[in-house]
Amino acid sequence: MMWQQHTVSLCFFGLYLSALISLFVLRTRILKMGSLFNIIRYFFLLIAFVFIGWVIKAQPTTTNIAILLGSLKDMQFPVELYLMEPYIFITFVFMAVTMILWGRGVFCGWACPYGALLELLNVIYNLIPNRPRFSFSVKIHSRLVYLKYIIFIGIIGISLYSFMLSEYLTEIEPFKTLVLKLNREWYFVGYFLILTILSVYIYRFFCMYICPMGASIAMPSLLKWIPLIKIKRYELCGKCNICKKDCISNSIGQNGKIIESECLHCMECQRNYLDSNRCTELIKRKKSV
Repeated sequence: MMWQQHTVSLCFFGLYLSALISLFVLRTRILKMGSLFNIIRYFFLLIAFVFIGWVIKAQPTTTNIAILLGSLKDMQFPVELYLMEPYIFITFVFMAVTMILWGRGVFCGWACPYGALLELLNVIYNLIPNRPRFSFSVKIHSRLVYLKYIIFIGIIGISLYSFMLSEYLTEIEPFKTLVLKLNREWYFVGYFLILTILSVYIYRFFCMYICPMGASIAMPSLLKWIPLIKIKRYELCGKCNICKKDCISNSIGQNGKIIESECLHCMECQRNYLDSNRCTELIKRKKSV
């Protein structure tokens, strides 16, 4: 019944997710379009923030995962319960598929409503001349990224004993305040604003260090064989630091390899990979011809 009541919006939602998957399949061709890629990216982010976040409110939370794991613990799988929320159900199917294929970055970097808001705010912030920006040192950053995993495991562990308490703990995610358009108590709104401003001053602070939902999607990428489709790199990438300096999410290691569990798929390194005027490997090849 719920699916029939929202046929139009579900079709548009499915079209959006299908288009996003197509974009990743064809990303090499699209990246060659230059500035058109930026327009496409901002378009996807705007839809994620406005339509997915505010209109259909398809923002998944750690609570959804806690419910699923709680059901599995009791050897149950109430399909009807999940089908009652068609947008969330489709979102989790999308997350599962893209997580295996490309890693957490497809959802976190493109389709998460709150993540889209932060990305758009960062785009605007970057237009300000002499803007202040802070980033942690490599040593501190490499340790802080594990905080979100601790938070996620803590929430899930507590949910197995007290679901009500875990519900309170998931308020560390500002998602509910977002989908309710800040129509909540002042302390929730205050937390939302502080976290959002902080995530602009320190690029996506929440996503990289705190988000338990992001941690759950990133966990499979801690395995070497996931994601199945790796970001293209040259052998020389281990010696060249151009992409590493351009990676605002600090997702490239000292050896030039992509840290898949942290990559938000901004595709900046892929731009460099295709740029014969910027990529050291391609410049080297031109000179040898």
